[in-house]
Amino acid sequence: MRKIALAVILASLSANSVADVEFLHWWTSKGEKKALDALEQQLLAHNIPLQPSPILGGGGDSAMTVLQARALAGNTPDIAQIEGPSIKAWDEVGIVHTINQTATEQGWDDNLYPLTININKTDNGYVALPITLHRLNWMWVNHDVLEKLELSVPKTWPEMFQAMETAKQNNVVPLAVGEQAWQVALLFESLVIANGGVDFYYKSLVELQRDHIDSDQMRLALRQLRKIANLVPEQQPNQNWDTATQALIDDQALFQLGGDWILGDLLASDVSVPQKIGCYPAPQSHNAFLYNMDSFLFMAASDFTQQQATQVANALADKKFQARFNQIKGSIPVRTDIDLQDFNPCQIQSHQDFVQATEKGLAVPSMTDSMAVNPVAQQAINSEIFRYYRSSEVTEDEVLKRIISIAKST
Repeated sequence: MRKIALAVILASLSANSVADVEFLHWWTSKGEKKALDALEQQLLAHNIPLQPSPILGGGGDSAMTVLQARALAGNTPDIAQIEGPSIKAWDEVGIVHTINQTATEQGWDDNLYPLTININKTDNGYVALPITLHRLNWMWVNHDVLEKLELSVPKTWPEMFQAMETAKQNNVVPLAVGEQAWQVALLFESLVIANGGVDFYYKSLVELQRDHIDSDQMRLALRQLRKIANLVPEQQPNQNWDTATQALIDDQALFQLGGDWILGDLLASDVSVPQKIGCYPAPQSHNAFLYNMDSFLFMAASDFTQQQATQVANALADKKFQARFNQIKGSIPVRTDIDLQDFNPCQIQSHQDFVQATEKGLAVPSMTDSMAVNPVAQQAINSEIFRYYRSSEVTEDEVLKRIISIAKST
C-alpha cells in the first residue's frame, strides 16, 4: 500500500514539475538581478527550478553571439532573452516553440499593445513571450548636484552643454557614460532625434536611407557627440552602464542618459526617485518615445518539449507577476490591462508618454538596442559611432561613409 501511495506522489510531482530550465540572459546589474530573483521565485512557485546563464554585456550583443554559437552546436538553452527583429529570424530557423495556448488563455490579442503583438507574433502565431517595455531616451538628473551647482534642468542641448561645462569646471562628472559601443550609440540616437525629429530619426537610423544619413542633421549630431566626448572623462575600457549609474548615485555625476533599466538600479539601491534623482525626457525629444522590448524565446529541443514550454510560459505570462517584475525592473508592462497606481512616478510618466506617443506616431524603435535593423548592421553601426566618439582622428565624412556602406549591405 505504501509503495502504491509513493508511486502516486511521484507521478503527481512528475506531471506538475519541470526539470531545471536554463535561461540565457544578460541581466547582471543590481536592479536586474533583483528582477531576476522575482522571476526565479515565480517559477519555483510553479515547481519549475531555474538555471540562469548570465552573459556579461548590458546591450545583449554578447548573449546573442553565445545563443547563435550554441544553436549551431545543437546545444540551445531552454529559454533565451531576446529583442526585436531577431524574434522573427529565429522563428524562420524553425527551432522555437510557439506559445499560442498561453496567448489565448491570457487574451494577448486584446491585452497587448499593437507594437508588442507585431514584435512577438509571426505567421505561426506567438513565438516569444513579451515581458518589458523600456523607454530609452530618459535623462536622469542628480538633483542634489544640480542644486549645488545652481543649475536648472536643461530642456535643450545648448542648455545641456552649458550645464555640463559648469559641472566639469567644478570637478563633477558632467555625464555618466559607460565605455561600450551600444551605450554611446544610444546617446547618439537622442542627438539625432533632437536635431532632426522623429521622422528624420526613423529614416536615417531605422530605414537607413542614404540621403538622411549623409545630412546636415547627422553631421550636427556627430559634432555634438564629439563635444560630449571632450567633456566626459575617459572611463575604464568596457565599463558597464551600471558603473556609470553608481557615479550618479554617489553624487559624482550630474546627468546620465539612458533607458529606464537605470531606474531599476536606482530603486534596488534605495535611492529616492524622483526626489533625489529625477527622470526627464532627453533634451529636445520632440515628445518621442524611443523604445526597446525584452521577450523570451522558448527553444525547441529534445529535453525541452512544447508542453514544458507552455507550462513555463503560463507562469511567466501571469498578469500579477508581470506587474511585479516591471515594478522592480524599472520598465512598464507590455499589457494594457495592468494598473500602474503603485508604480514609481517615473514609470507612470513613461506610460503616459508612451500612450501619447503611439497615438501621434512618435513611438520609435531603437536601432542601437536591437529593435530596428538586423544584428549585424546594428553592431557595425554601433561600432562606427563608438570609434568616432573615442578617436578625434575619425572624421564625420569617414563615419557617415561607413554607415552608408553598412546600410547598402543590409
